[in-house]
Amino acid sequence: MKNILFMITFSVIAFTNLILLSGCSYDTDNDIASKNLEKLLTAIENEDYEGITALFAPNIKNNIEDFSESMNTLILYYEGEQSSVDNWGLGATYDVNNGIEIKYLNMSYDITTTENKYRMGIIWYIQDTGDENNVGIWSLYVLKFEDDIMQDYAYRSEGENGIHVGKVRKLD
Repeated sequence: MKNILFMITFSVIAFTNLILLSGCSYDTDNDIASKNLEKLLTAIENEDYEGITALFAPNIKNNIEDFSESMNTLILYYEGEQSSVDNWGLGATYDVNNGIEIKYLNMSYDITTTENKYRMGIIWYIQDTGDENNVGIWSLYVLKFEDDIMQDYAYRSEGENGIHVGKVRKLD
């Protein structure tokens, strides 16, 4: 009996060490959001139109009439290089329907640059096993902090796809 108990204990410890030492890593939703935000800010700051375009979900950008014009507006509006990022919170939605897995992040940030302070609200789909062309940014809202009438609350996407620059919230 002692041998069986010893073998079970030894096996559990060995398996646990194998998993812990295997180098497997797991990105949390916050890790994914931070990496994606960094890609977006780098593309905007470098005026990299192709880089910005590549971050948007193909099914979204292909259905927005003024997508190129919106990118121009964004690049002209956003000034400076980021010096700090304040995270207002991250919402993650995961849904499985008929075997199709969909996950998106609702991201909200204040970005301080060398020139100004901005608020960003982003809807970013990170998974759609039914259609990979849905993966990427769906909506991006950018507003100068000083223009936000509700500075004590997170600035969120209002659900309209595309790039929205300088859009002030409406009070109901």
